[in-house]
Amino acid sequence: MKNLLLRIVTGALYIATILVALFTNLPLFFLIFGIIMLFILNEFYKNLKIKDITVDLVLSNALAVCIYLSPVVDLYTTKFTMMPAIVIFALALFAVELFRDDEQPFQRIAFSLCGIIYVCVPFTLLAYYKEQSVLTIGTDMASIMILLLFAFTWINDTFAYLTGILLGKHPLCPKISPKKTIEGLVGGFVFTIASAFLFEHLLNVKWQIVGLSALVIICATLGDMVESRFKRYVGVKDSGKMLPGHGGFLDRFDSVIFSIPIFFAYLQMFD
Repeated sequence: MKNLLLRIVTGALYIATILVALFTNLPLFFLIFGIIMLFILNEFYKNLKIKDITVDLVLSNALAVCIYLSPVVDLYTTKFTMMPAIVIFALALFAVELFRDDEQPFQRIAFSLCGIIYVCVPFTLLAYYKEQSVLTIGTDMASIMILLLFAFTWINDTFAYLTGILLGKHPLCPKISPKKTIEGLVGGFVFTIASAFLFEHLLNVKWQIVGLSALVIICATLGDMVESRFKRYVGVKDSGKMLPGHGGFLDRFDSVIFSIPIFFAYLQMFD
């Protein structure tokens, strides 16, 4: 009971934080999601250390921050760009690793860039979408669309879990995630698509939300499987302990970070 209560409180705070980021002001949006990005990125790097894989945390984080700030800087000024800083930190990452007294410099470089692509790029696309919205659909509509992205991943995860517990008999991919079932996948799909029809009716949004929800389901499931495979690779149950009852930040955002790129690409087609 205590663990359940802790899980509920943490979940409520998590949702409240997302809502504050989406529906207050732009600086707070960029700040909150930037901090979340860094937490996830450093959880990823911290777990790699279990397999004796280390990266240059200073340069990796500096490069990630510069990439993430690119759309933010573009929004607030035309006199400055983050591209020179991105190039400098990227080159420095290669240079430092190549001249380090280490037998596997390219492994360190590869995992450093893997973390940036896996975590930083999706959050940068989210920031870029928000930045674009200032001149196109408006920040309020952008916030609603991003909230739908989170809602679809939450609904899919929740009902896939519940359906799997009640009806699950056929494993989806036992070598990666033994508890996931085909019945759970179908249950998550059905309830998420149903919610998309409801949101489309309530919000009167002409953005092909049902199609978006279907793509999010696929990417969210893939993202969850990727993180499960990563945790099996490093040998941990949870990616971290910063979210009591939920594990780490990567555990909570694994579905979202895989869904953001398709969310961004899909909405570009209707811009």
